[in-house]
Amino acid sequence: MRLLAAELLKIWTAPRTLLGILLAEIAIVLIGVITTVHSAVSDTSLPPRLAQDVVSIGNTSLLFATLIGVLIATTEYRHGTITLAFLATPVRERVLAAKTGAAVIASALLVLPALLFTVGIAQIWVGGRDDYHFGSHEWGLIGRLFIGAAIVAMIGLFIGASLKRQLGAVILVLGWLVFVEHAVEGLFPGTRDYLAGRSIGGVLGGGGQGTPSFAHAVAVLAVYLVGLGALAVALTRRRDIT
Repeated sequence: MRLLAAELLKIWTAPRTLLGILLAEIAIVLIGVITTVHSAVSDTSLPPRLAQDVVSIGNTSLLFATLIGVLIATTEYRHGTITLAFLATPVRERVLAAKTGAAVIASALLVLPALLFTVGIAQIWVGGRDDYHFGSHEWGLIGRLFIGAAIVAMIGLFIGASLKRQLGAVILVLGWLVFVEHAVEGLFPGTRDYLAGRSIGGVLGGGGQGTPSFAHAVAVLAVYLVGLGALAVALTRRRDIT
């Protein structure tokens, strides 16, 4: 618990980074929810999926959860403080485990403001209308969003811990999701249900045709996490820290 508290304190002592991430997230969320609700109220009746669309705007927080995972893993390498961390805790796996816990907690704290703004603004704007339905399905999507954010934060952390470099880790994550996975899916269609991006969509419950089930998506992502986590541990243990 002391290691976890120390990692959380490290995040808290970088207020400018946190504020920048939070403001960027809120700006994107505000634009999304205002545009979505304003477009919906222009019709005589609200779209039946409006509440679901409002919650899905919060999926934006996954990008920032991934980024915070990368930063938690790489910032100490960049500033050279990782040496002190490993001197204080020679068992490096414990440091990595504490950083993983901190990434999961930070991801949840990033999801909260996104949901407060999206759901809150929609509730104030159209919550009193009879054709706006926010129920158990939407609450289920919110739960899935927290799970998805925790998963991508851990993925970001493990990739960051493996590469050590912030920019390299961010480029790898975005390049894989935006370019590589689409190329792999186009060349080998049978792999589509085993790709990380599509599996994240299954966890979030987008409902699109061909989206894997929640159980299948979690199982696939668990394999990714185990593989990336093992790689991060192996490289961290072998790494020469000076």
